[in-house]
Amino acid sequence: MAQSAELDYSWRYHRPGNTGVMGDFSDAIWIAPDGTPYIGGYDPFFEEGGFSRYIEAENRWENFSNIDYPVMGSSEFTGAARISDFCQDQSGALWMGTWRGALYFDPAVGPDSFVRYDPENSPFRGGRTMDVSIAPDGSVWFASYGNGGGLYRHDPANGDWTVWTYDTNDNNWPGWTTTEAVAIQPKPTGGYTVWIDDAFGIATFDSDSQQFTVLPNNDDPGEVESVIANGDDDAGNIWMLRQVSPGRLYSLEYLRPDGTWVAPAMPFEGAIELNAFRAFGDRQAVMIGGGSHAYSFDGTTWTPSLGEWRSGGHTYAIGREPDGDVWVSGNGGAAKRDAGSGFWQRHRLSNNGQMDNWVRDISLADNGDVWFTCNGGPGVGGIGVFDGLRWYNFNVLTYGLGGDWPYPCDNADAICFRPSTGDTAFNPYSNGIREWTGSGFRTLEEGSTSDGLAEDSLGRLWTMGNYYSLRYHDGSQFVSVGIDGWGANVVPDPSRAGTVWACANFEAVRTDGSYRFSRETTDFPELNPMHDSLTGVVCQRDGVAWVGSTEGLFRLDPATGTHEWYHSSNSAMTADQVTPLAVTPDGRVWFTNFNSQNVEGAIEWFDGVNFGRLTRADGLPHEQIWDAEVREVEGGYELWLACASRGIAVLTVSMDECHADFNGDGIVNTQDVLSFLNAWSSSDPRADFNNDGTINTLDVLAFLNAWSAGC
Repeated sequence: MAQSAELDYSWRYHRPGNTGVMGDFSDAIWIAPDGTPYIGGYDPFFEEGGFSRYIEAENRWENFSNIDYPVMGSSEFTGAARISDFCQDQSGALWMGTWRGALYFDPAVGPDSFVRYDPENSPFRGGRTMDVSIAPDGSVWFASYGNGGGLYRHDPANGDWTVWTYDTNDNNWPGWTTTEAVAIQPKPTGGYTVWIDDAFGIATFDSDSQQFTVLPNNDDPGEVESVIANGDDDAGNIWMLRQVSPGRLYSLEYLRPDGTWVAPAMPFEGAIELNAFRAFGDRQAVMIGGGSHAYSFDGTTWTPSLGEWRSGGHTYAIGREPDGDVWVSGNGGAAKRDAGSGFWQRHRLSNNGQMDNWVRDISLADNGDVWFTCNGGPGVGGIGVFDGLRWYNFNVLTYGLGGDWPYPCDNADAICFRPSTGDTAFNPYSNGIREWTGSGFRTLEEGSTSDGLAEDSLGRLWTMGNYYSLRYHDGSQFVSVGIDGWGANVVPDPSRAGTVWACANFEAVRTDGSYRFSRETTDFPELNPMHDSLTGVVCQRDGVAWVGSTEGLFRLDPATGTHEWYHSSNSAMTADQVTPLAVTPDGRVWFTNFNSQNVEGAIEWFDGVNFGRLTRADGLPHEQIWDAEVREVEGGYELWLACASRGIAVLTVSMDECHADFNGDGIVNTQDVLSFLNAWSSSDPRADFNNDGTINTLDVLAFLNAWSAGC
C-alpha cells in the first residue's frame, strides 16, 4: 500500500474497460483446450482494456486490463491494449498481437508473467499487429500493418528479433509494410514455410533457404489471392482464397502440408466475404461469411448457417469450444451459440459488467452487494448490482442475463438499498421513485426527480428533490418537509431516531419531520449570501455535521448550535470550494475540492488536526465525485467513489486498532471519554493521542474526532 501523510491506502477500479466483456468492442477470441474462452475487449473512449476469460462454472468474467496491470499498455497510446489476435505456443503461453506491438501471458503463471513488446522496449516500430503464428522451432511471427509495419520474428529462447519492413531487402524481403496475415506450415521433409499476406501481394519464406519468394499476381486461375488470418490448423493445413477464373472470382480452399489443394463446396452462393475465421484441429474451422452468418467445417463439409449472433456486420473473431459451442465477438460484445439448442446467448457490458463511466450514485447493502446507477445509452437504462465477483444489470439490453428496465429513460439519478426491507429504491430519471423488491418493481411515486435517497433509522425513505424539496415516505405517501434551495444530498443521522441531515444550496437541515435544526447561508458570517452557497453535508456518528460550501468547510454541532470554519485563510486546507463526501471510522472527514480555483484537483481529508490529500498522481481517477459510501472491512475501511467520467473507484484504507476504545473494553462509549480526559489531565503518556511528542489540546481534538466516528 502507498503512504500519504500517515495514510496507508490502495486503489481498485471498476469501469467498462476492466469488467465483463470489456468495453463492448472486441477484435479477438481464443478458446483454451479446456473450452475457456478468452476475449479481447477495450473501451475506445479511454483506451482501456485487454482480455477477459469466462469462468462458466462460476458465471463470471475474470479480467486482465491495463487499468489493473499497466504493463499491458498505456492508455495514452491508441490501441496499446487492443488485442487483434491470440496464439498459443508449445509451452501453453499466449502471444497476443495488439495495435501497438505484442503481449505475452502465461495462463499457468497469471498476471506476473505479462511482458509487453512495443516501440518503447523492442524493435516494433509502431504498426498494428494483425496476426500471430508460432513456428515449429518456437519462433513467434507477427504480421504488422501500417507505419513501421511488415514482418517480425522473435525467438523467445535467445531473445533475438528479426525485422523485415520498408527499409530492408534482407532475405529477398520485398519491402512491404502492410502485412495482414502470417501462417506457418510444416514441411513433410522438415523445416517449415511461412505464408505472408500483404496489401501488396502474397509471399512465402522458406526456413531452410531463409529466403522470401513473392508469388505471381496476374489474376490467373490457381493463384493465391489471400492468406486467411488464423487459417492454419494444428495439422498443418492452411486456408486461403485462390483465383478460379479471371475477374477476381475466388475459391476458399486449404493447402495440405503435402502440397495438395482441397476446395470444399461453400455453404452459400456469391462472392466469398470472410469477416472472421479460425482453423483448428485437423481440417476443422469456423467462420463468419456470406454476410454475418456463422458456419462450421467438420473436415469434409461446411454446415448450413449456424445463424447470426447479431444483425449486420462488425464481427471480427470466432472460435469453437471442444463440445461444439461457438463464440463470436465484435462491436457489441460477444455471443455463444449452444451446439445443442442452436441458441445464441449475447454477452456484453450491459449484462455482465459495469457499463458506465458516469456512475452518479452508489449504495452499499449489508450483505456486501454494491448497487449503482448507470446509463447504457439512449433509451437503455438503468441500475446494476455487484456482488464482488459478478455484475447484474437492469436495462433493455440484458438478453435474458439481467433484469428488466420498464422506464422510458436512459438512466437513474439516485439509488438507496433499504436495510429495513431489503429492497432497493431508485429514481429513474424524471420517472418517480421506484423500488426493486427482489422479484419485481414497486412504485412509490410517479414522475418526480431525486438528487439523493436515504433511509433513516425508523426505516423511512427520504428523497432530496432538485428544487426546494425534501420529503419522506410515511408508508403510504411522501410528506414534504421543505428546504431552501436546489437539492444537494440527504444522509441518515445515526445518533437520533428517524433523523437525517439534508443540504440544499441555501440551507442545511437536521430533521425527523417534526424536529428541525437549520442553518442557512445567512447564518454563516463567513459566507456572502449574495454569491456563496452550500454544496453538501455528511454526518458523524454523534450527529455532528460537516457542511461544504463555496468558501470552505463547516463543522456544525446541533447540540450547541455552534460551528467551526476551515478555510485556506485560517488552516492548512488549500482549497476553498469543497464538497464533503463521508466521515470514515478513523475520524477523517473526506471532501473533494472540485471547482476550486488554482488548486490541484484532489480528494482531501481532515482528521481534526491534520489535513491530507490524494491527487491523480496518487491514484485518484477524477476529483469530480458525485457520491461516496463507506464500508468497514477487516483492518480498515473502503471508500466507494462515483467519479465523473471514470466509473467507480474504491479507496481502501488500513487502520490500526481502535484507539478511541481508550479503556480497552471493546466498546466505544462515554467511559472512554472519561478515561481519556483523566489521562490527559494527569499528563499520562497515553494521552499523546496524535503522537507528536506533546500533550495538549490538539490531542483532545484528535481523540474526540476519532471517538465521534466510533474509532
